[in-house]
Amino acid sequence: MKKSILLCAAWMIAASAFADNHMAPQITYGQSYSLIVSDPAAVVEAMKTYRASPTGAQMPSTVTLSQNVANGSYQSTHTVNVFYPSAEAMAAGMALAAGSADSAEFGRRMRGVATVESENVFTMLLSRVNQEAMENPATMLFGLNVTDQAAFMKALTRLLDSEAMKAFPGNAFFGAIVAMGDTEGTHWVSFQAADVGTLLAGVDTFMKSADFAAYARNASDFREVTARLVSRQLMTMGPEG
Repeated sequence: MKKSILLCAAWMIAASAFADNHMAPQITYGQSYSLIVSDPAAVVEAMKTYRASPTGAQMPSTVTLSQNVANGSYQSTHTVNVFYPSAEAMAAGMALAAGSADSAEFGRRMRGVATVESENVFTMLLSRVNQEAMENPATMLFGLNVTDQAAFMKALTRLLDSEAMKAFPGNAFFGAIVAMGDTEGTHWVSFQAADVGTLLAGVDTFMKSADFAAYARNASDFREVTARLVSRQLMTMGPEG
């Protein structure tokens, strides 16, 4: 599930910009690009230049760049995610980019230093935000194939509102995969913490909890885990630049 997991990799990192500090329905739309980068500094410069351009300055989106720490045998080294607070904002952003000389120049510069391994469209549907302020957080993303959505949603909603989740030292996000080409996967769950060490320890403690054991007892009846990715945020640019 390379493309589905890389689709969502760092996007939850920016999602806290749209989320409340409790569990709540939270529909956020986004696009994700998994990149094989040959010159990271040039990618950062190209993104900053585009965001400062007349077209980029009008974009109603939050953009993140993350480094993929571990993603199995896949080649992508970085992930760019573009988050929109609504479907209307996403459509407006696409309309701004269409035919824009700024966007064309950005694409030209990026093609010289990075190759796109996959592109995806996703939504974020639920969030549990325990810690809002994080600088360069780390994310662990689980890609899922859901076979019984009603049972999955019931179990996951209960898990996200559990005492174990409330004690997690960071945030959790859940969403659906809208489009990702011909690779498998329907949904994703992501955990976010201040750094990789905190993330790994927090996920380990959470998965050893009684709350997670209750969720996992029948989880194979309604979903399968198809992949996981660990990434670290490098940069975030909001609507104001």
